[in-house]
Amino acid sequence: MLSFNRSFFATAVLVSAALTLTACGPKDTGSTGSKRGSSASAGHSTKKVGKENSKKAKKAKKTTGDCPTIGTGHKIIWVNNVEGAMNNIIAKDARMHCDPKSRAGASYQPIGQPNTYSVASGATKVTIISKKDSRQKALTAQSGGIAHVKTCADPDGKSYDGGQTKADTSDCWGQNFYDVAVDKNNKITQMTEIYGS
Repeated sequence: MLSFNRSFFATAVLVSAALTLTACGPKDTGSTGSKRGSSASAGHSTKKVGKENSKKAKKAKKTTGDCPTIGTGHKIIWVNNVEGAMNNIIAKDARMHCDPKSRAGASYQPIGQPNTYSVASGATKVTIISKKDSRQKALTAQSGGIAHVKTCADPDGKSYDGGQTKADTSDCWGQNFYDVAVDKNNKITQMTEIYGS
């Protein structure tokens, strides 16, 4: 009898629990309005987190924005001088130093041995920094670009052919660092003078 009562009691508890769960089911999931409320809250929460992450990403981008990124196929060079009628550019590779936290921008340092480059053609785009105009100017190698590079890299006019006098360097930024694209024949296909701190 005792075992029958235990079995009956256990069954009654299970049935009661099942009924309780069934009764709680609709309250837990709620009516259609409750479901919308909970998913709207979840959506709002997700949107809020998304906005916070977006703000953090913008802040991080701003912080790293002071450090330039070198484009694929490009490198930074420091021009020592430009030789000869063939416009051979004698330059060293340059290493960039930049701490995004300092907000000081990038600085560059020449490294290694000098290399000799030439421009791909007279139409090669050469963007220079004009100190007089306080801005960059787009030229071509033939229409003043290489002349500017040559003048600014050699302010005393020592590497000019024929022992020419001191050059007018009043339009020179003075650092002689350039972002260049170089083809497989060591010819510069694009050249942009860059600012450095």
